[in-house]
Amino acid sequence: MLMKNLFLHKRLHVRFLALYATASLVFVLAWILSYYLLPEGVLRGRTGAHFLAGTRAASTFLGEWSRILFINITIGSLFIVVPNLIRSAGGYPLGYYVPLGWAMLYAGLLGTNSFGLPIPGGRLPPSFAVLVRSGPYEIAAFILLAAATYPISKYQIKGRWPRQKLEPLVPHAGSCLSKEERLGLIVAILVLSAANAWEAYQMTTYPS
Repeated sequence: MLMKNLFLHKRLHVRFLALYATASLVFVLAWILSYYLLPEGVLRGRTGAHFLAGTRAASTFLGEWSRILFINITIGSLFIVVPNLIRSAGGYPLGYYVPLGWAMLYAGLLGTNSFGLPIPGGRLPPSFAVLVRSGPYEIAAFILLAAATYPISKYQIKGRWPRQKLEPLVPHAGSCLSKEERLGLIVAILVLSAANAWEAYQMTTYPS
């Protein structure tokens, strides 16, 4: 109940910190397990991330940055903002679950070095060295995006599977975003843009 109150708190910074702490825990556990238990490269070519990222970078920094940013804004809108229109039977916006899953996937890619453009030195062991990569900041931006669009929910899933149905929220929760939430959206986009710029710089300057 305490965690639910934090995830659904009226203040954005509380919701963000609760989601970020949960994602960080999931990330670290998945990274440790994938590094020590899975073979290198096992996930390469088996995820949507591999398909979207491709195996070759654009020839210029601007071209690669534009490509990565377009992909991330598109998937953030489709898989976080749109699902946040609906809440689960437990009351959580569906967009909340997505960045948690992405944190787990990214940890698995790190631990097995399964990127389309592999890490030159091999798989990355769990350490703070990950902070020089763009992934943690992209995930943080997506978490902030999910938390900031929490109020847009218009429907909630009711009942138990397989008899679930979608009903309008009463009272309707889909109201205008607060000043704090609008600022959160701007910060999320800026962080995502900066992280993607860093990723594009690394990919076009130090190709594998």
